Amino acid sequence: MSTPRKHHFLPEWYLSRWKKQFNGEDVIWEFARVGPRQQLRSRYRHPAATGYAKDLYTIPTQGHEDPSAIETKLLQVIDDRGAKAVMMAEVNQKAGPEDKIGLVQFMLSMIHRSPERIGFLEKKLTQRLAHNPLFADVTDSSFRGGALDVFVDLVQSSLMINRMMELSVFVITIGEGGHDLLTGDSPIMMSNGLAHEDAFIMLPTGPRTLIMLAQYKAVPDHLASHDGKVLSKAMNDAIAVQAKRLVFGPDKKQQRFIDNRLNRAQLQKSDAVDPITGLVKWKI
Repeated sequence: MSTPRKHHFLPEWYLSRWKKQFNGEDVIWEFARVGPRQQLRSRYRHPAATGYAKDLYTIPTQGHEDPSAIETKLLQVIDDRGAKAVMMAEVNQKAGPEDKIGLVQFMLSMIHRSPERIGFLEKKLTQRLAHNPLFADVTDSSFRGGALDVFVDLVQSSLMINRMMELSVFVITIGEGGHDLLTGDSPIMMSNGLAHEDAFIMLPTGPRTLIMLAQYKAVPDHLASHDGKVLSKAMNDAIAVQAKRLVFGPDKKQQRFIDNRLNRAQLQKSDAVDPITGLVKWKI
């Protein structure tokens, strides 16, 4: 069996939730901008042909018994369990603890698994250790391996998982008149920390639905009380502003909206965006 090299930071099953028929194919629309001065590029793609990077999670340490273990033994398992848990939540199917853990760990993984986030971890590790005499002979690949070790710890953080397991699961549907929801390479939206009673974490799961974890029903009820157009615009604004390079939708209707927000430095560096996580700061 060959070792997979295409590592999806946005799973195919997840992106497939935005697909529509176009020119006889089931596709999604990909909007990309590498830098703020570049033109926005739009194209339709099969969900399997985007949202990935080659060898993103490959462990670079020579002699490692399974360099693909993060992809094949961790993330693929998380994705399979996440797909089942999202479906169960959306149809209001009774879920057991294992199903909820599947949803929680999938959502937690989506905070950290992008190329930019892995690069951020590697950069921080290199800055802290590169000039330390104890690490004088350490290679760049070792820093990469160290960053992946940190990534695995973050995705499996018992502190975060235990806190998220305390939250209840809510599904919010965009009402009539609302825009289709977008998603992107940094699709998680969350409150400023998860320790307080109004804490929440949410993820769009399709053009008309999003899943929220919250302690009290009043939080999703307040969100859902907004007009469909107002709510969807707020969701899409956050998705496009905090995206690092890629935004996805079911069609091209919101191209101008995305063009005004994706990879715009003045927006990403504003007080509304957390400088550490890169996520939009929410107040509900």
